[in-house]
Amino acid sequence: MNDVDAGIGSVYSPGMTEVDLNLMRTFVLLYETRSVTRTAEAMFVTQPSVSHALRRLRRQVNDELFVRSPDGLVPTEAADRMYPSLSQALEVVTETFSGATDFDPASSARTFRVCATDLGEISLLPSVLAQLERQAPRCSVEVTPLDFADAARNLRQGRSDAVICTPRIDAPDLQRDALFRENYVGLCAREHPRIGEHPTLGEYLAERHIVVHAAAGHIDADQELNRLGHRRDIAVRVPHFAVLPELLARTGFLSVVPSRVAGLFTRSSAVRTFVLPLDLPVVEVSLYTYQRALPAPGIEWLRELIVRTLRDQPPSND
Repeated sequence: MNDVDAGIGSVYSPGMTEVDLNLMRTFVLLYETRSVTRTAEAMFVTQPSVSHALRRLRRQVNDELFVRSPDGLVPTEAADRMYPSLSQALEVVTETFSGATDFDPASSARTFRVCATDLGEISLLPSVLAQLERQAPRCSVEVTPLDFADAARNLRQGRSDAVICTPRIDAPDLQRDALFRENYVGLCAREHPRIGEHPTLGEYLAERHIVVHAAAGHIDADQELNRLGHRRDIAVRVPHFAVLPELLARTGFLSVVPSRVAGLFTRSSAVRTFVLPLDLPVVEVSLYTYQRALPAPGIEWLRELIVRTLRDQPPSND
């Protein structure tokens, strides 16, 4: 028996054959909120009740499960292994008793949580929302910014229903759907006095650069430069790609952007592209969803909608 199975098998009331759903829910909420107080509020019980349930869980699993830290409760390795299975099991039970085992897009008022960079919001989300409005007029979408380091965990914990990103997430419990391929190009002011269409590596490195935070996952250019023993002279670090066009249009700085969004930037601002003097691989933008033990009709519908809408479609020229 593995640790997850052992953990699930131990969340039972002593002497009973039924799973103690309150203990399951307490564990899941503690894991998600990292707080006894917030868990008690979500369950409409007192904090001592949650603390008592946690003590029962610890005895039954024979593990601390959570340890206190200045930032709240921190799950142990055993808790990390138990959470995905228990969360799915609780979700299945909840959906079964609520009658939500099917998904009707025409009548559903569900809120979907999609995680993407601001590039995805600019170049991909409009097409997805247009389809969603037509097929699921009462559904809503909550878009959260991508932090690549947390993407897989957010899918497992239900904080995201879908993640759209360029870096590859290799995890056996995530489904990956390749959407389209693109390459990177340089971006600079339209009237840049020193950078031509095909600058040399020396010319490129002689300029100062604007880079987007690594949390967005677009780090290929710097990885290649590091491999060659070079570094860019960074003038500005920004959290989002959307600010690049105006920043570049008013300065002599350079930046690197995916080709799909470059056309949008050159049409909206006084910037132009140039060929990077680096041998960068073609990148693949993919959709990631969590593979649940039992079907999740709403998530599967969203996955199919995004794949149908974005796969191999050329960028819009509107």
